[in-house]
Amino acid sequence: MNGADRLVTLVRRGPVLAALRAEALDRRDLEARLDVSKPTVLRATGTLADYGLVERVDGRFRLTAQGEVVAAALDRFERVERAATRLGPFLATTDYGVAVEHFADAEVTTRVPGDPYRPVRRFMSLVESTDRLRGFDVATIAPGNVETLYERIVDGMVTDVCYPESVVETIVESSPDRSADAASSGNLTLRVAEDLPCGLALFDERVALGGYDPETGALAAFVDTDDPDAYAWGEREFERFCADATVVVGDAP
Repeated sequence: MNGADRLVTLVRRGPVLAALRAEALDRRDLEARLDVSKPTVLRATGTLADYGLVERVDGRFRLTAQGEVVAAALDRFERVERAATRLGPFLATTDYGVAVEHFADAEVTTRVPGDPYRPVRRFMSLVESTDRLRGFDVATIAPGNVETLYERIVDGMVTDVCYPESVVETIVESSPDRSADAASSGNLTLRVAEDLPCGLALFDERVALGGYDPETGALAAFVDTDDPDAYAWGEREFERFCADATVVVGDAP
């Protein structure tokens, strides 16, 4: 059996590995857990035993050390596949290397016919409910929403954001007085960096990604989750892209 055939077999037997990863089980327990017949269990455990992944001890099947590693890898593969499918609309907008496995249960908001602003509304709903906003972006949102951002900053939302220089100029020129108010509030740190990959935002408890239509520049997909691993990843990405960026407003923490 070549490597590809072996991998296909392992994926087919994945439910057995997943069940045994949780605990050792006898044949009847496996039949009940997986809702399969006795011959199916015996074939599956026999194959996995031949691969060195499963052993039978005192009448119960359990994973070997090798089996634990393979079961964990299959679990991650399934999570990545599920997440990649879910994040498809975002992934189509960028070649950014996202840790997709942490976004398997994310909320994905996209444009639909007759309602092209759904992603922006989702972003703004999170802005309106957070006390702190950090992130970077490659574009700015509509002037009306920028006004809301200014209001939130002046009212106390601690904000640390990073944009390309051209976007910063657009933001400031569109509303110089409101920009000045936000800058003087003491709640805003504004940085300039080039070669940013997409939009990333860290709210109080959620991390989000924004992908833009390459033809129109409109926000096409917005993905957000409260997964702790995704949030930790987002913080690392924020530091990676923004730590050495040029601060033009405020003081870097």
